[in-house]
Amino acid sequence: MATATYTPLPVPPLYCPFTPRRSPHAETVGARSITWMERFDLFKDASHREYTRRARVGDFVGLGIPDGRAETLQAGTNYCNWLFAFDDALCDETLGGTTPATLAPYLNRLSRALHTPRAPLLREDKWAASLLDIRDDLARQGTPAQVYRWTDQVDAYFSGLVWEAAIRQVPRSAGLDDYLMMWQSSSAALSALAFIEIAQSYVLTAEEYHDPRVHALHDVSVALIAWHNDITSYNKEAFREQHFGYPEAMNLVPVLARHHDCSPRQALGTAAAMHDRAMRRLQVLAEYTAADSSPRLTRYVAALTDWVAGSLHWHLTSGRYNNPNNPGQDLAPHVDMPAAVTRPADPGRLDEPLTTPVAAWWWKT
Repeated sequence: MATATYTPLPVPPLYCPFTPRRSPHAETVGARSITWMERFDLFKDASHREYTRRARVGDFVGLGIPDGRAETLQAGTNYCNWLFAFDDALCDETLGGTTPATLAPYLNRLSRALHTPRAPLLREDKWAASLLDIRDDLARQGTPAQVYRWTDQVDAYFSGLVWEAAIRQVPRSAGLDDYLMMWQSSSAALSALAFIEIAQSYVLTAEEYHDPRVHALHDVSVALIAWHNDITSYNKEAFREQHFGYPEAMNLVPVLARHHDCSPRQALGTAAAMHDRAMRRLQVLAEYTAADSSPRLTRYVAALTDWVAGSLHWHLTSGRYNNPNNPGQDLAPHVDMPAAVTRPADPGRLDEPLTTPVAAWWWKT
């Protein structure tokens, strides 16, 4: 196990033309979510509880849906805290993660329990019980269609976790396009976006929700949220790889470094440039979709940009990323995070399409 001093790489500035706003309920729902997690025994120990509190996940959801109803923000905060704890327990904070052979059957049982909540499945499982509690909250607040949109996206997250687990079995095997495709699911971002309609008290029609322009907006939004995570968490993950002996971080930065045969510092710059061009594309897509849509869909499009702006602000300020240490430890230096910028580093290339097939279609919608 390596013990050498780790020096963080500078996190490049990230472009965002949208102004983040924070819900007045953010602090309250964050505190209540910590109590909710204790009720379901989701903390490994007191240090894990403090680590979660320091992350301020209530701010993540409160910035993501700044004008949402408090009860839905509570359910959303509980869900995002559930995601972080579940992912850490099964994937990120273990030596090699859970194998696909173990993970796939368990996730299928969990999915079945989620889709058939009256069936006596996994009743003694704390992850199932807590996830079903969130489902019950959503069922009281939203329509069946909205609940099933969420459960379908949770299924996609489960599928992504199995793919991620398979890649973890062969270190450094992820190619750029496979990694980007996997991260669209395993980031769980689209399942988090499913809280928007319920929080804002409207229901998109099937035609609106599945409009090709909305599909593209979803895809770009999910990518940006995932890339926020990778860019801001790279130093934390690299430190833990070095200090605790974890495998190479499952992160866009080392994937780009292999793809371009460059250093991690150069790959961070490449990731930031990809982010800025995708952010500009989100802005263009949002503007022309809203220009000829119903008031309801126009509001939803604006909500997607709210969530992306809030995601960036939260990732740049959360203790989950700017402090790589576990509570009570002082092993790694604090990571200095830049503020989001309203002028990109390379404005001349801002409208240039990304060439990777996973993202290139955003410029063809």
